[in-house]
Amino acid sequence: MEKTKKKRSLISSNQENIIAFLVSTVIAFFFLLKSWQHPWLNMETGTDSSVFKTIAMMMEKGYMPYRDSFDHKGPLLYILNWIGGKISSYGGIWVIELIFFAVTIFMIYKIARLSCRGNSAIVVMLISISLLFGYFEGGNFTEEYAMPFLAIGIFIFIDYLKNKKISMMRLILSGFSCGAVLLLRPNMIAVWVTFCIVIFVIHIWNRNWKELGNMIVGFSMGVLLIVLPILIWLAINQSLLPFWEDYILFNTQYTSEEGSRALFSAKCDAFFSFLNTSVCIVAFFSMLYHCKEKNKILNGTYLAYMIVNLLLICMSGMVYLHYGMIIVPMVSYPLSLIFSDIEDIEINSVSKVISILISIYALSNIILPNWIETVKGLPNTYENRKDCNISDTTMTIAKIVEENTGESEKISVYGNWDFIYVLTNRTHATRYSYQFPIAEVKPEIMEEYISQMEDEQPPIVVIQAGYKDDNISSFLEDNEYELIWSENKETMDKALVYMR
Repeated sequence: MEKTKKKRSLISSNQENIIAFLVSTVIAFFFLLKSWQHPWLNMETGTDSSVFKTIAMMMEKGYMPYRDSFDHKGPLLYILNWIGGKISSYGGIWVIELIFFAVTIFMIYKIARLSCRGNSAIVVMLISISLLFGYFEGGNFTEEYAMPFLAIGIFIFIDYLKNKKISMMRLILSGFSCGAVLLLRPNMIAVWVTFCIVIFVIHIWNRNWKELGNMIVGFSMGVLLIVLPILIWLAINQSLLPFWEDYILFNTQYTSEEGSRALFSAKCDAFFSFLNTSVCIVAFFSMLYHCKEKNKILNGTYLAYMIVNLLLICMSGMVYLHYGMIIVPMVSYPLSLIFSDIEDIEINSVSKVISILISIYALSNIILPNWIETVKGLPNTYENRKDCNISDTTMTIAKIVEENTGESEKISVYGNWDFIYVLTNRTHATRYSYQFPIAEVKPEIMEEYISQMEDEQPPIVVIQAGYKDDNISSFLEDNEYELIWSENKETMDKALVYMR
């Protein structure tokens, strides 16, 4: 009888998981109509996204990130963009986005289900992902690909401290997720920093040496499973030292750069900017309240994680909205505790009324307005899916590049406009596909760029609007480049194309 009940429970759980994942995929599909990588939009990808796609294109042509193409993000990001490029040269990365978003949404639902019933978990999931409407910024960012790994890590830690559920597979998966985030951007690992420290202290205090040893081994195996192959790949291709210089040393300098972003006031501004949403504020108050209730160790650790997570987000002193995407999986557990408290009200009718009222408020004020705006544009997006939404300036420059260079020739774009490389399928001269703002953080980069330009002398140099300065002007004049196209002939502060 007991075995039959367990079997039925397992079947019911599996059915719920399958349905939840399918629904998550549908939600992800509709949300990603906002992605600039969507194949129906045919538009210019964002500044950062274009850099990642450029490096992926360079990889496809036999070049290596860091060694041949500077950027200061983690190698996993370029590998994902390279895989997307194999699916489709222009919109393939959207498929990768869809998979990662579906997993994120599903895991947020699973986190909520650890504390509340299915209907409430759906509302929690929808409230949590509503934050993405303000944070997404066109997509293909490190935070976007970190979200599913963060959600997996959160789920495993909560289930362990709340229900004592742990296995070697879960330990490996948690380590793998941590390693993946480390290979995207290291300041997003707050969940592992806080929970691992607390669990380590608990086991030391209780002298659970064997279990602690198993945890360390399993977690380390997971980390090495993803980190080691990528480090070996970088080492074999002479990219390990450039990786260290670009990803570790440059990012250290980037977050401590002298100037406004390094000021304590800038970091405070960033902290409160990301805290200042109704969803995030409610989540924090929920955790503060529940720290006094049952599961004090879990809830206290979770509150510490939330604080550390926000502190790490604001360490650069910049308020780039896409940084906030890693808040999305963070708020799901605190919100689910609110619904759990409502479900625990002994008078069933009162519990239902409160739950329904909160759900209606959330749907009408937080969830549905953004979704209606997204979905109402779907027919227009589909009808115009064959239209080109790339600017005339960009298309003109791409045509000039394609007419005056072969695919094997290199060009240089001065500024931060890597979409030109993506659109023309041209590799970039020098190690720097872009020069700003990195040359402002590390002035030696500009010297190295100009020196390499002197050696390589690419046939075409494109200057992004507003970026012509003495450095590039001197190079063009000294090497007898001629202006062949200007976006505005009356002024030189628009896009320019020079040829040698």
